[in-house]
Amino acid sequence: MSTEASIAGLETGKLFSFGDWPNEEIPMVSVGVYTVWLGEQLLYVGYSGRNLRPHEIKNAKKAKGLMTRIKSHRSGLRGGDQFCIYVCDRFVVPKLDSEAIESLANGGQLLDGLTRRFVRQELSYRFITTDGSETARKIESQVRTGILNAGKPLLNPA
Repeated sequence: MSTEASIAGLETGKLFSFGDWPNEEIPMVSVGVYTVWLGEQLLYVGYSGRNLRPHEIKNAKKAKGLMTRIKSHRSGLRGGDQFCIYVCDRFVVPKLDSEAIESLANGGQLLDGLTRRFVRQELSYRFITTDGSETARKIESQVRTGILNAGKPLLNPA
């Protein structure tokens, strides 16, 4: 598949809900690029599998790369996941009312839980696999500059 066809798949390929898990279509171990959507709006692009080598992909015993990155995003845990921080800051916090803020202050709920709920109920993703991390990085960079018809991603434009 050409790079252009791969890039197009990030906008027009099969759409998966973060709420539907596990996703058997994501290879257990892979290098690739993914886009995150809120309806028709492109929110985010990322890639995963930076340090995976071909022999590691072939011989891996546990999930690495795209599978673990998508799983991390759907967890809603903000610690160590920049995507979840962006989602919380831009979509969760602005919608908090005084009752929700009081519940957070009293420990009745956590922002991670609210972020997880938003991600799983509202967001979807597309992904492609690539032959290596250099290709994935280049595609991610192109998408961040606005190469897709959807324009630049809202949360991480170049």
